[in-house]
Amino acid sequence: MIALVVRRLGWAILVAWFAATATFAAIAAIPSDPVRAIAPHATPEVAERMRAYYCLDRGFAGQYGCFLAHLARGELGESVRAGRPVTHVIAERAWPSLQLALAAIVLQLAVGVPLGVVAAARRRRWPDRATAAVTVLGQSAPPFLIGTLFLYVLAYRFGWFPLGGYGSGFFDRLWHLVLPAATCAAPGVAYSARTLRSDLIDALHADYVRTARAKGLSERRIVIGHALRNALGPLASITGLSFGLLVGGEVIAEYIFAWPGLGRELLLAVLDQDGPVIVGIVLVSALAIALANLAVDLVQLRLDPRLRE
Repeated sequence: MIALVVRRLGWAILVAWFAATATFAAIAAIPSDPVRAIAPHATPEVAERMRAYYCLDRGFAGQYGCFLAHLARGELGESVRAGRPVTHVIAERAWPSLQLALAAIVLQLAVGVPLGVVAAARRRRWPDRATAAVTVLGQSAPPFLIGTLFLYVLAYRFGWFPLGGYGSGFFDRLWHLVLPAATCAAPGVAYSARTLRSDLIDALHADYVRTARAKGLSERRIVIGHALRNALGPLASITGLSFGLLVGGEVIAEYIFAWPGLGRELLLAVLDQDGPVIVGIVLVSALAIALANLAVDLVQLRLDPRLRE
């Protein structure tokens, strides 16, 4: 177990470094001047000092060396747009993104798991067909369309939810969180329901289920108490991957609903060509995905003891 965790952590660091390096190389290859994009009216002397301060007056090797030097000290440089350390910018935006990710995962499981269980238990009946229709819509509709519809219908037309923002106070923030979390959770609900339905149908045809039926156990107890646990492995993988991606920032939902998370900050950084912020958010996203995969591996070991061998 310890060897698995250490090995996965090593891979997580390697993946994060590769993702950050690839992003840094892509930004350096863009033929543009971030200083002129941020301060178009700066004098040539001021612009030159800004380039020297942010290591933009060097070649690719010099800029990358500057990036590695900051990274070795636990720093990510300074934001060209905000003039603050990137670590401070990410620290401010990480908590809202984490809240959105947790809320989306809760909605994904709260809706997707019951849909998958009902569809498997009522296979080839109307609940199964209704679940199939819902999952097809969830997988086919792009997030920007779902978010826009939620914003127009539920927030603007009916006024049930706020149009956007972060909110103040616990309950007000929860109210602001509903629509962006639902937008992020919609694709996950579809994938979770379809995956759980398929695996649960296979589990319901296993020998131990036939034995349970022969003992006279109720169908609900067989599905919930016996078959469901053995069908949760793929669902755990989907949930972990979704959580890792959401922690890194959901650009579309955060921008539509003005949610101050990493995704919205990443979009603003791309528009302003703020390379240090882009690289820092990509680094955090890669680490979040790698750590989520580690958590999924540990959950899989808990669900299936055979994997411990």
